Amino acid sequence: MTSTTKVSPAQYKKLSALVYKETGIVLNEKKFELLTARLAKRMRVTKISSVPDYLSFMNTDENEFINFIDAITTNHTFFFRENSHCEYIVKTLDKSKPLKIWSAASSSGEEAYSIAVQLAENSFQFDIFASDLSNTMLKAGQRAIYPNDRVRSVPLTMLRKYFWKGTGAYKNHVKIKPEIKKLVSFGKHNLLSDSPFTESDKFDIIFCRNVMIYFDNTTRKKVVNNLFQSLKPGGYFFVGMSESLQGLQHGLTTVLPSGYIKK
Repeated sequence: MTSTTKVSPAQYKKLSALVYKETGIVLNEKKFELLTARLAKRMRVTKISSVPDYLSFMNTDENEFINFIDAITTNHTFFFRENSHCEYIVKTLDKSKPLKIWSAASSSGEEAYSIAVQLAENSFQFDIFASDLSNTMLKAGQRAIYPNDRVRSVPLTMLRKYFWKGTGAYKNHVKIKPEIKKLVSFGKHNLLSDSPFTESDKFDIIFCRNVMIYFDNTTRKKVVNNLFQSLKPGGYFFVGMSESLQGLQHGLTTVLPSGYIKK
């Protein structure tokens, strides 16, 4: 970054406050370099050379505000990450009952498709709603094309059965086959500000993993409450293995590490 795009402490505080208000994500001092790098990228794209000018532009252009939030909330993931939760579902749940599943904060779709291929492999009936705040990530999920390193944990039999191997321009990539792709729908959802789902739209299983580590207790409480209201009685709720609901009031009972059931 040049001196004209250097972020001052006051500007960082303002940007962090904007991100927190919109997403609930806390950007502390440790995230300074991340925010600065992604801000610089947006400034290059918009051809704006100074932070004050970019802030003014973002405040008056809704699309750029969305693009900025999109840049900040993009995270890396991969197939079969923390797969014990899905293995628990396969071993525990009744295959004769259709399942309605929500992959919340699904990033680019790896989690949702990981669930889908395993449930399909075990003859479950299901549909999955994958949501995220990032338009870029939602488009990536809908595209369903991934570099080979993202599927390194997928068993070879499943890889051959449910993925196409890329060729030509897509060498070293894979694509989800249509029979799996049609079982996953994508949509934008803000876990902090969007209302819980109505009674008729509630879910049997909700995954919301590796996102609440970015929230403070106030935001975690609100997000968990919204997700709880969107879960059917007897439904399962999973958070990341490095996360827990300790210290929060909720109506969930622990069934395995980072896994809960709504009694």
